[in-house]
Amino acid sequence: MLLGEYMWRGGAGFVMVLVFCMSCYKDHLYVQQEWVDCHFLASTHVHSPDPRQECFSLGERLLVAWKFPNALFCQNLRLIVTVRFWDQSEEQIVTTVQKRWQYQAYDFLDRKILTYRIQVVNGYDEVVETWEHHFWTKLIDLDRKREEVSSQLIQGSVIDRPN
Repeated sequence: MLLGEYMWRGGAGFVMVLVFCMSCYKDHLYVQQEWVDCHFLASTHVHSPDPRQECFSLGERLLVAWKFPNALFCQNLRLIVTVRFWDQSEEQIVTTVQKRWQYQAYDFLDRKILTYRIQVVNGYDEVVETWEHHFWTKLIDLDRKREEVSSQLIQGSVIDRPN
């Protein structure tokens, strides 16, 4: 009996700690990347004829969910979604946060996502929170680097000798 009572108290204590830790969770963004194909059509599941099944565009989608506390939500928040694709192109989408708790789906049909970053920016253009894909890195602009290098003086090689 004593062991059962101890286990119950320990289990209740674990649940209390778990609830306490969850209430202190800081991240307010949740992002999921998923593949989009013809299974997203309801007609696929009920086996009804649908002309969209024949020429359905494949691609990917980002699902972004958020739940901001009131103190953060009242700062006129925006989401800046930056997506890089396998063809090295980049797309940026700005969404105004109109509800404290909501989700948004961003479809990229006929494109393959390489990496992405979601930034939450307040009314003062300060980044409040960021969610980055694990392959996200700062983009190096090679054209800008070439201009900086080409403005330097060209020096001759030590090996080159005049004839």
